[in-house]
Amino acid sequence: MTIATQTLAEVALGRGDVHGANDAARSSFTARAGDSLIALDPGLNVLGRWRVDREGRGSHATCPGRGLALVSGLDEVRLLDHASRVRWRCPHPPWNPQSAFESGCAWFDAAGQPYAVVPAASYDHCLVLRLELGSGRPLAQARIQARPAGFHVVHHPDGWAGLSEGEGQDAARAWWIRSARQPGGQAGIEVLSGGWMDWILSDVDPAGAQVITTPHGCFLSTALAVRSFPGLEIVRSVEPPPGEHWEESALFAGDMIVGALSGAEPGQRRFVAVNPRGKIAELDEDEEAWLRPAAGGTWLTVNGTTVRRRKMMRNDEEIPGQVPLW
Repeated sequence: MTIATQTLAEVALGRGDVHGANDAARSSFTARAGDSLIALDPGLNVLGRWRVDREGRGSHATCPGRGLALVSGLDEVRLLDHASRVRWRCPHPPWNPQSAFESGCAWFDAAGQPYAVVPAASYDHCLVLRLELGSGRPLAQARIQARPAGFHVVHHPDGWAGLSEGEGQDAARAWWIRSARQPGGQAGIEVLSGGWMDWILSDVDPAGAQVITTPHGCFLSTALAVRSFPGLEIVRSVEPPPGEHWEESALFAGDMIVGALSGAEPGQRRFVAVNPRGKIAELDEDEEAWLRPAAGGTWLTVNGTTVRRRKMMRNDEEIPGQVPLW
């Protein structure tokens, strides 16, 4: 069967991408549009816009309520005010597109404090930096064994920021980061490692009790996995239909999972929903787009020029909690 979907809102980016939600409630999103970072509300209205250069290396963040943008640059992390003026810069060893250390990420935690991942001077690992909002001075750092081609950030309701790291074809890892206090009251960083090298962290459910990981390169598994959090044990797995494989993006949409499947031949790609019993149904999405999680059982599709907020049309909506028949 095919499930109908509905567009709730859309916005044209010109040429760009959505870096992700700025918080666990998904009350705003950061997107790149040409030479600008923009903050979007859930209705995809523009909340703020900042001018940025094309040398940014990685995933950026915005805090539209305070008019701030946090930029992961080639050799510095910088904080911009509402007029795109630089409030401070935190220099670091440069990301090198020719090496295994290509780009990092920056985000605001649940308390609005800035964080970033930067390369270590030795280029054999990365550092997570907790920065002072007023000055950009590093308050704490933690080591992660990353060699990133890129990151995306998934915010968790318990204050964690999930870092999904890709190393090209070599590996895919994940860490969760949040603020902690050291003995004596000094600022610290708590780190939880996924402990794997071939899974992509894709989403967290609204309660924070489960996360979705998708297989990377089909090295050890072909299944989409739902895991407990923080234990990370697999509590549910969904194998793809024969001849297809899961793409990297999948998300919770109410009691469903929404994801994308590709076939063996180019162009064989479809969006699907998975019900609580593991049965797969096709969605009527037909554009080439990436999926990004949103709130309230919805998601974003991003095709390089346009962002749309989408939802499933369900014939059982008037009966909350009812499991679909299919």
